[in-house]
Amino acid sequence: MGICSSNMNKLPPRVPGQANPFYWACRNGEIDKVRKMLPNLTYEQVNEIQPNGSTALHAACFYNHPQIVQLLLNSGCSRTIVNSHGNTAYQETTIHEIRTLFERPPPTRFVDENATESFKLLTKDGNDVKKGSNVPDDWVKGHTSADEAHEAQFMIAMASSSNPLKQIVKSQAEKESIQNVTELVSHSVPEKHLKYKTMRELYDKFMKKMGVGHLLSMYTLETPLYKNLQTDVDSFTVLLYFHLDELQDRTFQGRSYRGATMTQSDIGAYRWALEREGYVLETRVLQSTSLEKSKAQMFAALKPNEGPHVRHSVLLTLDFPQKCPTAINLNKISETVPALSEFEDEQEILVLPYTLFSVRDIKIDSQSGQYRITLTNVPTPKTSLLECIKHVQTD
Repeated sequence: MGICSSNMNKLPPRVPGQANPFYWACRNGEIDKVRKMLPNLTYEQVNEIQPNGSTALHAACFYNHPQIVQLLLNSGCSRTIVNSHGNTAYQETTIHEIRTLFERPPPTRFVDENATESFKLLTKDGNDVKKGSNVPDDWVKGHTSADEAHEAQFMIAMASSSNPLKQIVKSQAEKESIQNVTELVSHSVPEKHLKYKTMRELYDKFMKKMGVGHLLSMYTLETPLYKNLQTDVDSFTVLLYFHLDELQDRTFQGRSYRGATMTQSDIGAYRWALEREGYVLETRVLQSTSLEKSKAQMFAALKPNEGPHVRHSVLLTLDFPQKCPTAINLNKISETVPALSEFEDEQEILVLPYTLFSVRDIKIDSQSGQYRITLTNVPTPKTSLLECIKHVQTD
């Protein structure tokens, strides 16, 4: 489903040529006038869609005024508003200098420096995975006595079940999760933060039941929330799973990429899983991947270092042979399904926790020495909600 950044950004009737003085200053490249006006405008005024169908940021991009674009972006303005042509401001320019202004500084979400801690090791057939089986420690840290694929089954069952029991469980879990996420957002993005108003607006829209896509947009903002979600993701994940049906148009099929740096021990753990048929990996955290291999390569292109804990450059390829409901395409899908990410250049496919993979291949590039690890998505086995609850309770 599509989102804009605010109620005030709903497209008004288009009247070509009509716009306010701030818009015209941005359109005409009047940098001194923009600098003078900007501090006296509210967030809503900066992002207002004018009667001509665009915002000031759209105009500055279309008419190629990089200094003004930089000023507006530095003010924390919205990047996701679409104009009357269905385009974001980023899409309104083809100038490389301006497009680079929209890039995340520095973008780190497509690189994994704790590769084996991003997954849990499970078995397909329900057997427990224990350290006594010579399993590398990182795979089973905190998960040594249960086949936790039941958790993945439970989350999928909760997302799709029409069982009345679901509504009882969902009501209780959603209330608690909203409270936890509210506290996490408040802690991560205080009022003084540049993106506070954008974050608050998106969260308010989610609370008003205007779409779970707003939670995903919050995740893409350049704020401490992203890093904090890497260690406190449970409540955020619950809310996403409870509203997965809203994201059906964004389910992904295809191939995406993620950079990584790994020790030989890390790589050995993946090789261990490769050599044992039936073992699958379950994602533990939100994992940002990109449709563009070059985006992931940018973070994986590190030279091997020296010492006892040498880290090697690794490119992870995530292959989704069929549509995966927990791989969410944050890019523009159509005119009615716009981009959810504030950083469109990243071409992000977000992989949710409890997504299953098998290790299909491990190679070393003969020229660069880079490791290439291919993971293939394994569909989560479907089962009834009651059966899932029984398994989760006994685990």
